[in-house]
Amino acid sequence: MASHSEQLRRRIVADVNAGDPGAKLGSERELAERYGTSRTSLRQVLAALEEAGLVHRVIGRAGGIFISHGQVERNLSDVVGVPAFLASQGYVAGSRVLSTKIGVADQTTRQALQIGPGDYVVDITRVRLADGSPISLEHAQLPADRFPGLLEQQLGGSLYELLESQYGLVNGRAMERIEAVNATDEEASLLGIEPQSALLLITRVTHDQHGTPYEFSRDLFRGDRTALAVTAQGRGLTGAKSGPATITLQSQTG
Repeated sequence: MASHSEQLRRRIVADVNAGDPGAKLGSERELAERYGTSRTSLRQVLAALEEAGLVHRVIGRAGGIFISHGQVERNLSDVVGVPAFLASQGYVAGSRVLSTKIGVADQTTRQALQIGPGDYVVDITRVRLADGSPISLEHAQLPADRFPGLLEQQLGGSLYELLESQYGLVNGRAMERIEAVNATDEEASLLGIEPQSALLLITRVTHDQHGTPYEFSRDLFRGDRTALAVTAQGRGLTGAKSGPATITLQSQTG
């Protein structure tokens, strides 16, 4: 059974996910009464949520606890799944598997995976969750003959970790293309947003340790929860390189 503080954290996170960025949850006194807890216990949970970027405090007569939705940072120098970079920053990562199937690859997928006409791919579509709130819609395709029995595995966690543990695959490099798009009616419904809302589309081809492509994916991140900040490598006049490139997913609270 979860501890009192964990139960309290889950209740507050549920209210945060149900609200809008910038909305007021209430004063400390109001929240203690609402959740039936002491202000000491409440402060401890709020401090952890504030550090994770889910809420922020405003001091003064009109102050209180406000929803901010957290900042999620993803380092492009590493090939990691969504659960890994969410968990590393204090989020409870989750997934909803929407569909799985095996089908013939289309031309775009064949070209990305370097497979032939008539070759089959494993097709997996999932919604990724951060503290129970939809943050991205993920569609991944992999060569079916390379991963026999994949659809019989548990697909709610990290696909990369599963492929390494069950098939001995080690990630090599990934090539990603990032662009802004608008949500279709279906995508908006799955992500809990309005149709035509802004999304960030990340199209990725991932290679194994031998340089062979094994994943072609199309990930849609909610635009109201994310903004991109990229630090690119530079050589300068002397040819020295800067630090690794990163992509930062952060809140839009304006």
